[in-house]
Amino acid sequence: MPADDQKHKTVGVSFHPDLRERASERSRALGLSFSRYVTLCVEAELSGHPSQLLSQPGVPAPMPPATASARDEVNLQSAIDAGSDYSAAKAASIDFEDDIEEILRADDICYTRYSAIGNLRTDFLIQHVDEKTDRTVRIALECKHNLRGRYTVTLGQAIILNSMPQIDAVVLCVPYLKNFDEHVRDTFAQQNIPIAIPDNVGAVIREIAEKTAG
Repeated sequence: MPADDQKHKTVGVSFHPDLRERASERSRALGLSFSRYVTLCVEAELSGHPSQLLSQPGVPAPMPPATASARDEVNLQSAIDAGSDYSAAKAASIDFEDDIEEILRADDICYTRYSAIGNLRTDFLIQHVDEKTDRTVRIALECKHNLRGRYTVTLGQAIILNSMPQIDAVVLCVPYLKNFDEHVRDTFAQQNIPIAIPDNVGAVIREIAEKTAG
């Protein structure tokens, strides 16, 4: 039986979580399922044509005409891959928010989780009452487990929140700053949106609250 007629077999491949997430984003951008993306990369390498094969989004390698059942199978696999990637990212995001909630609770910071602000929803709405002025400072805390490839969306949300009269300040919390894109950090700083990490998010919130109330 010719090789092209053989059914594809599932094999176990180990990916670092960060590499898997970046590769998944790339495959979606190319309009490919994750498995098809990996297969094309392997085929390109074996044929002596490295990643140039995928240099043009939306132009995968030629494939023989597919029957209706084959197209259904490809669509189903694409849906499964996309669903798996989304579920994994969502779980990681919720876990990160849970960790931040524990920190806020331990720091005795008053907050509401998933609070509606106008037509938006922020991960945490911090409400700090200043003892001297008796003023309530409201800070929107946005938590992003992974900012790669989506920082423009996050920036847009933060700017909109920052412009709302119900909000006095916006803070973005990410897992780490090591190797963080300096251009992204500078862009957020220019919009007066500080970036915190779990180690200092409580201190950043209190500092902003005190400055705003004063």
